[in-house]
Amino acid sequence: MRFPSASALRVFDAAARLGSFKGAAEELGVSRTAVSHQIRSLEDQLSLALFVRMTRRVELTDAGATLAAATSVAFQQINDALEDLTLSERTLTISTVPAFAALWLAPKLNDFEARHPDISVRVETSTEIVDLNRDRRIDLAIRYGGGDYAGFETIPIARETLAAFGSSEYVRSLNRFSDAVLISTRWVSRTLPAFTWNDWADAASEPAPKASQRHFDQEQQVIQAGLAGQGLILMSTLLVEDMVHRGWLTPYRPEIVLNGFNYSAVTTQAHAGVGKVRRFLSWIKEEAMTNAKVQR
Repeated sequence: MRFPSASALRVFDAAARLGSFKGAAEELGVSRTAVSHQIRSLEDQLSLALFVRMTRRVELTDAGATLAAATSVAFQQINDALEDLTLSERTLTISTVPAFAALWLAPKLNDFEARHPDISVRVETSTEIVDLNRDRRIDLAIRYGGGDYAGFETIPIARETLAAFGSSEYVRSLNRFSDAVLISTRWVSRTLPAFTWNDWADAASEPAPKASQRHFDQEQQVIQAGLAGQGLILMSTLLVEDMVHRGWLTPYRPEIVLNGFNYSAVTTQAHAGVGKVRRFLSWIKEEAMTNAKVQR
């Protein structure tokens, strides 16, 4: 059998990943007709149907799924090899949640960039989980959760704990927990249990909170309210460590600590072998060890 052309396999790979001829056309910068023609020619050459055509999308046949598994790995390895051959103007793209990016990662990135001036770091933030197998622009993700990421290369960064904080003036002025205005993040995850002031009160042997409570959608908003002296905030010790160190926030009953989940760096097995990713993972592992020592 004559080996199919690389361009036909490239078009097929894009359509298989995106589940759409139109999406493949947009990604590759060609017309939808050109995509359809390339795939039809490939099917004719192989004497196999690779897609089931539907009104607004396409689905892989069993034969198509087998071929897609091979082309996905092959093109990823080719892309990664080409990237490794060009050390200049390389961009490392990281996906993570907004709070971790702003409050933990961003203040530390100067150190990474100073050590690796040939790598430009791009951070994309979202509360949605990025599909690393589908979106190849993303080199790695930093995720929060239980840490079960089967099929991916994973490095634990930190185990989160949660505690109560407030401005120094607010904490000093507080006579009783029951007098406090309680501020927390509105929990949106459907897969992870929420941490609430009720949990903190149970751990502190305090009555269930009846005081005024405020909720914000983002951790940064909660922290700003705490810095402004508006009440006590229930917050990740990891995210506020710099503000506590600077004296901007003060722990309230620091002996009361709730155990949270893990932050982990996650990447595909193919991306894990790329030089820029290897260097970032080595750096963040070092940062994680330093952070663990500080927390002790």
